[in-house]
Amino acid sequence: MRSRFDLKHNIGKITPDTNEDLYILKEIITPGSFITAKSPRSVKIRREGELVRAKTGRKEAIMKILVEKIELKEKLRLTGKIVEAPERVDRGYHTIEIEPKKFLKIEKEWKSWEIDRVKSAERKPEPVLICVLDEDEADFYFLKTRYKHLFNLVSKATGKRFDAKKAEKERKEYYAKILSELRKRSKNVKKIVIAGPGFARDNLQNLIKQREKELLDKLMIEFTYQTGNLGLQELLKKGLIEKITKYSRITQETKAVERLLEEINKNGKSVYGLEKTREALENGTIDFLLVSDIKIREFEELLDLADKIKCKIM
Repeated sequence: MRSRFDLKHNIGKITPDTNEDLYILKEIITPGSFITAKSPRSVKIRREGELVRAKTGRKEAIMKILVEKIELKEKLRLTGKIVEAPERVDRGYHTIEIEPKKFLKIEKEWKSWEIDRVKSAERKPEPVLICVLDEDEADFYFLKTRYKHLFNLVSKATGKRFDAKKAEKERKEYYAKILSELRKRSKNVKKIVIAGPGFARDNLQNLIKQREKELLDKLMIEFTYQTGNLGLQELLKKGLIEKITKYSRITQETKAVERLLEEINKNGKSVYGLEKTREALENGTIDFLLVSDIKIREFEELLDLADKIKCKIM
């Protein structure tokens, strides 16, 4: 999600990047919001001094609608009456469809928790270390806004005939070198992705569990059909960046829920349920509020109370 806000004029300019962003917009956009975006619409042409509907079909035009209905299927569908459009565009009701990468302008009375929801979805590239490997060689990449190939490691057993004992020794040395490189570079990255075909990635994961348990929190395991640069491209096409960002969000939410459950179990500093939560918010005794996405509009009153006392909302 990319966004810019002009709160003096109640304007949010937003470009969703993923389907998950569309879900957030569905919760943010309410009936009565004004939406401006490009959308196909029947047009009129001037003929003998009068505007008549063209027979050439629908054309893209920038329109503003007053939203009455919001639906999310494969795309976010916003339906309402056209309030601004070029002269040649038919007036009346229209549905603007929003999909990833499509810009829209939203005019509404923005609440701080709504802005926080949008901002929390902004994709800030995090440094990622990627190792694509099989039994013969491993390629290391650094990924942020772009990827950089760091180096290649080749197993000494590749292409040579060894007896079983020596082959096993070379195999262990190969994995030990890979693990050493991961350890050295792990401090500067948020995630470590191990990928490849066959059993090599699983063997490396098991070695990490045995020798470098502190890396496990950063670890992601992915299957690819290819190794090397082709394997990396395969990861990127599968939506690796989106998966990492989503994974980070899920991790934060899981930890927050675990903290709440711990407090509930020990009768600690926690409340749950509508009435108890409202009472605690009115007394200003909550500093962190957890709300299910499904219930976010149903509990809007609580969110407004949380806003007033500067309570963090997730």
